Amino acid sequence: MSGSIGVLSEAAHSFLDLVSAAVAFFTIRAAVKPADHGHPYGHGKFETLSSLLESLLLVAAAGWIVIEAVGHLRNPQPIAHQGLAIAVIVISMVVSYFMYIHNRSAAAVTESSAIHVNALHFLSDVVASGGVLAGLLIIHFTGWTIVDPIVAIGVAAYILAISYKQVRRALQELSDTQLPEAEVQEIERILKEFPGRLLEAHELRTRKGGTTRYMDFHLVVCGAMTVSESHLLCDEIEGKLHEKFPTASVTIHVEPCEHHRTRCNEMCKLHAQRSSTNPIYE
Repeated sequence: MSGSIGVLSEAAHSFLDLVSAAVAFFTIRAAVKPADHGHPYGHGKFETLSSLLESLLLVAAAGWIVIEAVGHLRNPQPIAHQGLAIAVIVISMVVSYFMYIHNRSAAAVTESSAIHVNALHFLSDVVASGGVLAGLLIIHFTGWTIVDPIVAIGVAAYILAISYKQVRRALQELSDTQLPEAEVQEIERILKEFPGRLLEAHELRTRKGGTTRYMDFHLVVCGAMTVSESHLLCDEIEGKLHEKFPTASVTIHVEPCEHHRTRCNEMCKLHAQRSSTNPIYE
């Protein structure tokens, strides 16, 4: 009704929010299913695929907005029903803001990449609506109709910037990129909380699929340690890791220390203590 490409771009943007929310609704239901014979590592990557699809939809929307805006730049159109257009954009901003807060809170609790992307959709709606609203107000007071397509192109650029980050993040998860450096350092810090019981932890590998962080490493323990003792140690380490990463899947490969062999009693206090109380370890 208004003939504003800015308002039209926001309509397309909001429609894609609906589409992405519908995609997230179904894929999250699939992603939380437990592991089965066909998917022994679970279904978490369905969620990553969902966030990738949602981001690509935003890229397509941004491309369409640019095409429409260029047409209006070449042939500027007057904006009709300006009061109605402004009112619609204000209502859209308010609704999108509260939806962003709601989705952001849910994403923080569940660590769901699909819900996180959905929250960013609504945030980009708020920012883009703000740009469109500013353009409509400028047109209302100055009559500069060329502002409308310029604002639309600005909205498209912002959508592309948001989409790029999410596409990159989804591709990193799908290609099994390791966890962020801060999280890797936190894992290493936790492993250092067991001095005297483990000798070394190495070959740490991490990745993320959906809401699950996968981590595996080799654990070197004293060769005098029994199977039960090493298993108990692994359980304690897993418990500490789960305190920090509740949905983590931890795999530990235990290795006996064989560096010193016959000189263990001389060079390893742990082995010396065990052999003194358990002569069978000599």
